[in-house]
Amino acid sequence: MNPRLLADENTSHRLVTACHQIDADFSIAHIAHWMNGAYLSVKDPALLMTLREAGIILIGFDRASLPIHAAKATREGLGHAGIVLFRRTVSVVAYGHQARILVQFWREAHNWNWADRVQYLP
Repeated sequence: MNPRLLADENTSHRLVTACHQIDADFSIAHIAHWMNGAYLSVKDPALLMTLREAGIILIGFDRASLPIHAAKATREGLGHAGIVLFRRTVSVVAYGHQARILVQFWREAHNWNWADRVQYLP
């Protein structure tokens, strides 16, 4: 089964594990395990296009460059499948906290139109 959410390479595998501990069927994978890791270290624009084609939403902490690349893709008419970014107030090592925020949010947002959406949590 293809995941609906994909944690980027700068996001810990522990987030994915914590999400699955909360909800065993939670549709998230880490990029290192998706497509046999073929997209590790791929530049953001190419990754966003690949995920758009696969209909997968990217999860991460990269508030500096991801929104810029996403906005450019949208302006150019290419678009993207959506991005969820954790705000600076969420520690990068608070995996349980990250998972609780993400799983709770996703229960409300999974049916949203995610095309070209950038969502910040919390």
